[in-house]
Amino acid sequence: MSQFKLIILSLFAFLVAVFAVSNQESVSINFFSKPIVSNMSLVVIVLGAILTGVVLSALLGFLSQSKLKKTISTLDKNNNDLKTKEEKLQLKIRELEEVIEEYEPSEESPEQESGKRN
Repeated sequence: MSQFKLIILSLFAFLVAVFAVSNQESVSINFFSKPIVSNMSLVVIVLGAILTGVVLSALLGFLSQSKLKKTISTLDKNNNDLKTKEEKLQLKIRELEEVIEEYEPSEESPEQESGKRN
């Protein structure tokens, strides 16, 4: 791990520790006027919310990444199919060019050809 990342992580850990020490009072959480949690440390609630956000973000990122991998796989298959078709068409073009060369008149003029026959 680079030193820069280590410094950033250490700074973040220090800030979380300061936050935890600074917010030790107990709080109650209400949702639509109904108590969900009563007398829990503010630090636990905030860190729980952060952890929930991290887990959900990771899950959504994983789903998005798997969808992109599937799309890439499909595009790779299509690309390989198109390359195969291109190779077949190039081969057919070469074959047709050879056939055309067989039927093209020679470079010599008709007078020269008649002179050769005599």
